[in-house]
Amino acid sequence: MNLELLPNLEQYQTEFKIARVSTFIFKAPVQKPVVSTLTTVNLRVALLVRVEDLDGCFGWGEIYATLPSFAADHKNNIVHQIIFPLLKNKSFDNPQACWTFLEQKTLAMQIQTGEFGPFSSVIAGLDCAIWDLLARKNHLPLANFLGGLLRALPVYASGLNPADGPEVVAHSRAQGFRAFKQKIGFGADIDEKNLRNICDNLQQDEQLFVDVNQGWTIEQIRQIAPMINPFPLRWIEEPLLANASKEDWQECAQLFTAPLAGGENLRGSSFNEQSQWLKILQPDVGKWGGVTGNWIVAKNTLQQGLRYCPHWLGSGVGLLTSAHVLSAIGGDGLLELDVNENPLRELLAEPFPKVQNGTFQLSQQVGIGVIPNLKQAHQWLTHHQESSK
Repeated sequence: MNLELLPNLEQYQTEFKIARVSTFIFKAPVQKPVVSTLTTVNLRVALLVRVEDLDGCFGWGEIYATLPSFAADHKNNIVHQIIFPLLKNKSFDNPQACWTFLEQKTLAMQIQTGEFGPFSSVIAGLDCAIWDLLARKNHLPLANFLGGLLRALPVYASGLNPADGPEVVAHSRAQGFRAFKQKIGFGADIDEKNLRNICDNLQQDEQLFVDVNQGWTIEQIRQIAPMINPFPLRWIEEPLLANASKEDWQECAQLFTAPLAGGENLRGSSFNEQSQWLKILQPDVGKWGGVTGNWIVAKNTLQQGLRYCPHWLGSGVGLLTSAHVLSAIGGDGLLELDVNENPLRELLAEPFPKVQNGTFQLSQQVGIGVIPNLKQAHQWLTHHQESSK
């Protein structure tokens, strides 16, 4: 990764030494699940990490824990049993130095165990918390600390289920959204019915995207592309497995008229290769890279004339981190906002910004601009752990 693409922080106080790391696991059952070609999610999970330095300054991050729901407990153990001992009594000049150190120090363990995902997401969440800490320490919103501007971000309603996607579009429209992402891959009849219903009622200034969640093979795409292509889609997300062959991805890009999107299941150098066929890059701050890695990917993306639209499906902490990175980096990317039932979204990120006229307005507050309401969310807290010097 080209760390030279990161913003110049010379004017700010960036040295830190971690004194305390706290984790919070929340699990909230929901009546209306999230449905995709991967699985059905009946339990909304959030794994938050709070980092505090020797000066008492703190920052919040979120470690990806949506799937599987029980993985949060395992990742929590990685934080306290493996990562924190590496950080004890260790000083860092800046966030990227810490991120690089942790990636290098855990690489052998990642290879030995085959647990690239859990380690990547733990390091990513910690990196987010450290950037939040330093932005707060320098009395700046994270977007400004990154050298960018706070702006009204174009936002889209995400997670539209196959059973009621058109109805959710109408409800989201009333809530201020002007762009929507429908989940497909449930059979040609269901997909076509949903897309036709939505498109027949799509207004002039609105956009529609679809997400297949890696649900098709290239053979299936050859059959279904003629049905999909007539619809005015702005992108088709993850139609193939993220690690499908180069040949399959290139053929897929030729078969569809809409551009391809993806990136939530990529890490490291994979972004460079897949930017050959992906026109919209969607890294996830809680899955891999944190702010450090996602900023580098975003910079590369914009330099290639592509779109950066960060992926997110979790609580409001990770969402606000994504929002600040997108705000600072610039470009014409959109912010993903899951509109499915999730009591953790707003409670863990107060005050939660409102969607107005298709945009998400960030506040002038320092860091990511929000704080988890631990008291109100306590009913869903299943585990809290702290490690300190």
